[in-house]
Amino acid sequence: MDKIAFVVDSTADFPLGWKPPLDLYKLPLRVIIDGKEYRDGVDIDADKLCSLMKEHHSVSTSLPSAEDIIKLFEEIKNKYDQIFVVTLSQKLSGTYNAIRMVIENFNLRNFLLFDSKGAGGKIFYIVARLMKDVLNGKRISQQNVIDYGRECEMFFLLESLEYLKKGGRIGKLSLFLGKLLHLKPVLKINREGEVSKASVGMSQEDAIAKLVNMVASFVEKVPNYVLYGGYGGINMKEKVEQILAKFKRCDGIARVGATVLAHTGPEVLGVLVGKAF
Repeated sequence: MDKIAFVVDSTADFPLGWKPPLDLYKLPLRVIIDGKEYRDGVDIDADKLCSLMKEHHSVSTSLPSAEDIIKLFEEIKNKYDQIFVVTLSQKLSGTYNAIRMVIENFNLRNFLLFDSKGAGGKIFYIVARLMKDVLNGKRISQQNVIDYGRECEMFFLLESLEYLKKGGRIGKLSLFLGKLLHLKPVLKINREGEVSKASVGMSQEDAIAKLVNMVASFVEKVPNYVLYGGYGGINMKEKVEQILAKFKRCDGIARVGATVLAHTGPEVLGVLVGKAF
């Protein structure tokens, strides 16, 4: 069997304790705090960023540096027959294009690049399914990525949309923002890879109830399912656990990484439900 590895960017959130069946590398995006750059998961983690955000430091993000991409790819290119790279949605970041340029400019023929059309847990779900396909001897393509993205839903709640608005990652929410007042939207990553509205609650409790109903509706249609949770600030862990406890199974809980937190704020929780595999 060919020697195969996967590469994801640091917006991918993996359940704590999950062990990938194939070699997996993470490429860090950059988090910029008060003008100073940090590599997500290397120089800064979720706890540190949550603390800094609560102190109202200026926070933004940037693509992985070309230097980091080249360094990682040079390090692994001769170790594997094939390397699959899965990035967050092109609608949310230029990471895909930055990696594509490196692959093309260095003529890295054993690298195959995919757009997940997602972020966070959605990348995990897609990569886990792709790894299973590879281990079963199947060829994988961008169409597989699209199909698997459509076989799951990731819903999330934010305390405030201010961070998304500042980061310009609001996608189709732009027209909706002006009408919000104090409503609490349930958001998702749609099929085009943009942040969009799934539902709206009158309060956080109402929004959580709507999120639970949407997950339950998915489970009704797809009784053979997997269910994962994710949270930002440590104070959100209990809330996501309470949501997951309403269902018969929980397959894992992930901590949201620093790059995603920079756009959601610390008060974020999410649930991913998908077809079992």
